[in-house]
Amino acid sequence: MDFQSFRFIVVAGILYAAFHFAYNQIPDDYLRNTIYPNVIGHAAAKTIKTLTPDRTVVVSNNSLISPRAKMNIVRGCDGSGVWFMLSAAIIGFGASFRQTITGLVAGTITVYIINQIRIVGLYYVIEHNRAWFPPVHTYYAPTLIIILVAGFFLLWTRWTMDQQTNSAVIATEETNQEKNDHE
Repeated sequence: MDFQSFRFIVVAGILYAAFHFAYNQIPDDYLRNTIYPNVIGHAAAKTIKTLTPDRTVVVSNNSLISPRAKMNIVRGCDGSGVWFMLSAAIIGFGASFRQTITGLVAGTITVYIINQIRIVGLYYVIEHNRAWFPPVHTYYAPTLIIILVAGFFLLWTRWTMDQQTNSAVIATEETNQEKNDHE
């Protein structure tokens, strides 16, 4: 294994563990009563009401509640694990500061949107057929999220490599032009 690959694994692994450790220091009450309703719940309820205007969905702390379904958003259902994994991988990759910040911002938005789609989708699963909730929630949705986030990471790494290649080509052309100018 080359040093760059080893460095990536070590840095990403340490960051992933540190992110989870820090996340587990946040009290459940704070997540349940502040973060989940304001960051996840209201946006999901608004999406559900937009897609199906006949639904009356309210947010009560960490729950989406309607006459047809009730769904609790709990620790881990907020997309944090996959966001930690992606953020650790982006930072551990060793791209430039600008590329890393771009990846973190775009990755955060991507994970948030994917997770919101998952939350809304799970609400409709509960509403339509509660028996489907456990396998969709436990197996299918997480697998799909990992695949989508891995795809994002792959696209981001290709973008960073293209940026580095383009910068190297421009620098070479500038050096060659300077040599030609001096001759």
